[in-house]
Amino acid sequence: MILKTLTLINYRKFKNETIEFPDGITGVVGLNGVGKSTIFEAVAWVLYGSVAARTGADQIKRDTANISEPCKAILEFQYEGDAYRITREMSGKNFTINAILMKNSKLIATSAGVVNKYIQKKLGMDFKSFYTSIFAKQKELNALSTMNASERRPLILKMLGINSLDEIIREINTDKKTKQSMVTKLSADLIDENGKNIIEILNKELKDFKNNKNNFASILDETKEEIKKYKKEIQEITKEYDDYKNKYEKLNSNIENLNEKKILFEKKIKLKEDILSIKNKIKNRNKTIEINNNKLKNFTVLQKNIDTVNNKIKDIELSKLQLLKLIEEKKTFNKRLKDDIQKIITKKEEINRIGNKAKCPTCEKILGNQYNILINKYIAEITDKDNEIKVILNDITNRQNNLEKISREKYALEKKKEYLFKQLRFYDLIKNNIKNNQDEIKNDRFEANKILKKLNNIKIIKFDYNEYENIKKSVKDYYSNYQSLLKNLENEKDDLTEIKLNFQRKKSEYDLINKDISNTLEKIKDLKKAKIRINNENIKIRNLKMLYHFMISFRSHLILRIRPILSSYAADFFSKLTDGKYQDIELDELYNIIIYDNGVPYNIKRFSGGEEDLANLCLRLSISEVITERAGGLFNFIILDEIFGSQDIIHQQNIMKALNVLSSKFKQIILITHVTDIKNHVENIISVNESEEGISTIKIE
Repeated sequence: MILKTLTLINYRKFKNETIEFPDGITGVVGLNGVGKSTIFEAVAWVLYGSVAARTGADQIKRDTANISEPCKAILEFQYEGDAYRITREMSGKNFTINAILMKNSKLIATSAGVVNKYIQKKLGMDFKSFYTSIFAKQKELNALSTMNASERRPLILKMLGINSLDEIIREINTDKKTKQSMVTKLSADLIDENGKNIIEILNKELKDFKNNKNNFASILDETKEEIKKYKKEIQEITKEYDDYKNKYEKLNSNIENLNEKKILFEKKIKLKEDILSIKNKIKNRNKTIEINNNKLKNFTVLQKNIDTVNNKIKDIELSKLQLLKLIEEKKTFNKRLKDDIQKIITKKEEINRIGNKAKCPTCEKILGNQYNILINKYIAEITDKDNEIKVILNDITNRQNNLEKISREKYALEKKKEYLFKQLRFYDLIKNNIKNNQDEIKNDRFEANKILKKLNNIKIIKFDYNEYENIKKSVKDYYSNYQSLLKNLENEKDDLTEIKLNFQRKKSEYDLINKDISNTLEKIKDLKKAKIRINNENIKIRNLKMLYHFMISFRSHLILRIRPILSSYAADFFSKLTDGKYQDIELDELYNIIIYDNGVPYNIKRFSGGEEDLANLCLRLSISEVITERAGGLFNFIILDEIFGSQDIIHQQNIMKALNVLSSKFKQIILITHVTDIKNHVENIISVNESEEGISTIKIE
């Protein structure tokens, strides 16, 4: 088997990647957890289905993939000269799995189960055998190296699948015990609790059942005759009932036609009444429009009056502003005069205080006669300014009076404006009323035309109410007659039903007797079969005992035979890997590795760590070789998963040299490792990396 290509779509961490597997030694490198081993898990999943997955189906599909996107793996490989292509896909919320198998471009199978069976049969091994034959892991090599004898031997036998014989032997022994228990139980079923023969008891019961059957047969014959009599009477009543029913249905059909005419006749009258009603509505609406139009004539100068009032209010507002401005100016001037008087009074009081012998505050001369002149001057100035204040206050009072007057005028005008606007709203209401009535008239005329069309579509209808009532009465009479016959018919049928039910009850009892007879015969038959089966099972028990002893002997023989074969294959591998330095390897009875050096046997612990690693690797490869040969197929590839483990660089290099020697035996050797130093020692590199989004990608170098 040679791997060619593998395509992964939404499989675990891979979104959409394709790998071409080259021949020779290929290193699959990358950090732990990026998906290196996932690639080869996918190979097994494509071949064998869900049994090869390390998790449930719900964890195989890539986490961030859309629910509508499929999870798919496509494997192409060659086997025994034929080209195979398998597509395994998982889709939907329920993770439904389907598979398609192509051989040399021809369709072979189209369902997961059929593909699984075909591959298992073609390769000659189940998934466990396939996995053990092509996958070698570091933990297996470590186990072979570090386990004690009591642990190593069972592990190797388990890897070879020989332990499955133990399960077969256990199943044979279980089958033998089960059949012995069955024979004991079947033997107990032939005798009742009193130790009597159950077959004889059942034969006596069978005779009683047959006597009862004959008695019930006579009763059933009498009941059948009574049923015939009732059926004849029902037939006669049914004929009379059908005659009345047909006459009723014919008259009822006529009344239905008259009902339709009546409906149309009354509909026509109603349509005429509706048209007349609409005409009256239109007439009343026109009167309303005429009245409202006359009302509108009273509002011809309304807008003109509103405009006049608005203009007067504006003029008053302007006059008020002017008056307020003048009043404020007068008040300001009045305040200034009062300030001036206060200053003059202050000067006058200062002169009075210093007297006529004092010096003038301005020129520093003695005041003398000037004192009286200054006093009189200040008095005259105060008197003049007081007079000015009186004049200003009088003017302010007059202007405030005028302001109150025009405010009253404005208030009166605003009241008038409010009244005029009420009139304007009333005017709008009248206009709206006119428009609404006009619209309604338009709608009424449209409705009237629709009704008129309906009326014209109704043809001339003649309808006589007296004829209609007479036919209704006849229908009622015929209905009463046929209902009376129907009641009689139902009573007869009820009686017949009761007789039939009684017949069925008797028939059920008769059938139960037949069933009892049948069951008794069946029980007798089963008991006779049980006697035969007891004899057959005893023969099988003897055969199982023989098979049990044979399988134990075969297991011992197989274990003795497999050890030399493993030794031979391991010795051949080891000789090639050491360039013929060591010619022979042998496994002792405890499956310890014995290496011959110049013909002398030594325990493996005598040799270096690198040689010990090679010897364990050769033993593991020989196990794969035996499994492959036993399957009857040829696998030209092997996958070594993290076999370097914690080994140093020298041991790693030794293993790589050994693998180069093995390339003549295996066309494809694939190393899965996180050790990047192997890049210089292999022919091909497949790098696996994971992005920040958790998606793994593949690069072939």
